[in-house]
Amino acid sequence: MDINRLLTKVFLSYSLILSVVLFDFKNRIGVWKELLPVSVSSFLQLLFIGFVILYLIKLSQVWLTLVVVLVMAFNAAFIASKRFNLKAYSQREVLPFAFASIGLVNFFLLTLYVAFGIISLRAEMFIPFAGLLLAAGMRSISLFSQYVRDLLLKERDILENFYALGAPDSVVRDYLLKRAIPLTTVVIRDMLKAAGIVHIPGVMVGLLMAGTPPITAAVMQFLVLASMLFSMFFTPVVFFYLLATFTGIYLEKET
Repeated sequence: MDINRLLTKVFLSYSLILSVVLFDFKNRIGVWKELLPVSVSSFLQLLFIGFVILYLIKLSQVWLTLVVVLVMAFNAAFIASKRFNLKAYSQREVLPFAFASIGLVNFFLLTLYVAFGIISLRAEMFIPFAGLLLAAGMRSISLFSQYVRDLLLKERDILENFYALGAPDSVVRDYLLKRAIPLTTVVIRDMLKAAGIVHIPGVMVGLLMAGTPPITAAVMQFLVLASMLFSMFFTPVVFFYLLATFTGIYLEKET
């Protein structure tokens, strides 16, 4: 292990992050306060999970692998619930619905792929694949909450008219879903359009470097993209159905 090369990479990484922080601070964009602690925690988490995966590979215990993935799902739900910035809902209210939606959608996919023999429960395969899906679900809830908040503010008059005409929460919920889901999924839809033309996805490159035939690598990468699309589409749908059913829909007010 070349310590100098490792330190150079760390230094370069933090130089890039600090350049963003300085530009943000100078122009008062407002995200620099989050970037500094998050960059440190992200680096430490990557180090930690690397050692955890190596440990799990040596132990080869399925139940430990599942526990790690369950903890990852809870962390994803916790981060998503913090991002859910509608003032009418507290993080404590949002967290169980975020965890349920992320778990239901993505554990369904993981179970399906294990059942079909596409992936196994070995830590080196199951945890990275689970991480891709859980991150997609987490990101979709974060994006969805922002778009829903904007809709509740900008289209308040329309939504109030719905209620004035006696429309139930289900009608308002479906209206908001139809408006917010296309915006929430634009990132993954652009990835599908650009895959192979604008960028070569990482899973495919890794498989090719490991000696996998191109057609096998391409099919696996396409499955990953399709899985991320499924996660980013259905996770916020399930989340909002649960939230609207058990807590109701509250119109956001200007501050």
